[in-house]
Amino acid sequence: MQALFQLDSDIKDVWTVLEDRKLEEELDENDIEYLDNIAEQVIKNISVIDGHISNYSIDWEISRLGKVERAILRLSIGEMLFAGDIPVSVAINEAVRLAKKFGSEQAAKFINGILGKFSREQIPQSQTQEKHNGNGSG
Repeated sequence: MQALFQLDSDIKDVWTVLEDRKLEEELDENDIEYLDNIAEQVIKNISVIDGHISNYSIDWEISRLGKVERAILRLSIGEMLFAGDIPVSVAINEAVRLAKKFGSEQAAKFINGILGKFSREQIPQSQTQEKHNGNGSG
């Protein structure tokens, strides 16, 4: 999330922050691969992801959302759409946890509402069920 926060500034900064976080957190190879993949997918599909955010943040222009909320929503929607092994409920719960840590209680409720509706309307139920059961690749 901290790396994607930089998307509003400069895409090059995303990779710089990501590299810094990898060193600070002493991540294993699987975590590094996941971070690189999700950052790449979000950047590559930013217009699709932002379109979904705009559609589900009723009465809120994406430009009016705080940078933290935008980054969290981008990450979570990116996970649901492009990271096949992340269960939808995990993506939503992690987004809410991040919103509480880096945003406000209101931000957490707002993000939970957007992601809940998005997942019900955009993620096929069969895919959601497979992810919950650990049987599908998404």
